[in-house]
Amino acid sequence: MTRTSAPGGIPGEQNALYYRRRAQGDVGLIFSEGTVISRPASRNHPDIPLFYGAPALAVWNKIIDAVPEAGGRMGPQLWHTDSTRARTEWEPPVPVDSPSNLLAPGKPRGRAISEEDIADTVAAFAQAAADARTLRFDTVETHGAHG
Repeated sequence: MTRTSAPGGIPGEQNALYYRRRAQGDVGLIFSEGTVISRPASRNHPDIPLFYGAPALAVWNKIIDAVPEAGGRMGPQLWHTDSTRARTEWEPPVPVDSPSNLLAPGKPRGRAISEEDIADTVAAFAQAAADARTLRFDTVETHGAHG
């Protein structure tokens, strides 16, 4: 599991071992839980893994080395949490952005995403997918269900 098990956003050895064990259990295709793209407020918990930046990608490289060795295939789930809140009081360092700036009807949170932000978000998803390919992941899943 990686959803909130990557301290400071950097997956660790325990994550690599977890995915290796899944692959050893004859799971054909594994998707990571949410990994966030390079956007200022893309995550809603400090321990959701990043899928950008040299430190995080170095560990993802170790993870994808371990999974095929154990007989599996894998893809990262690329994620931006929009305005959703996690079960924590943690907040990203900048206001969250979402299409409407609403957490729910009548409940504002953050700011409405601009045309420039949309273009930057699309580019961040594309960069994460390119990084997945460079790291030799078998596929990617884009997750855009929140907010």
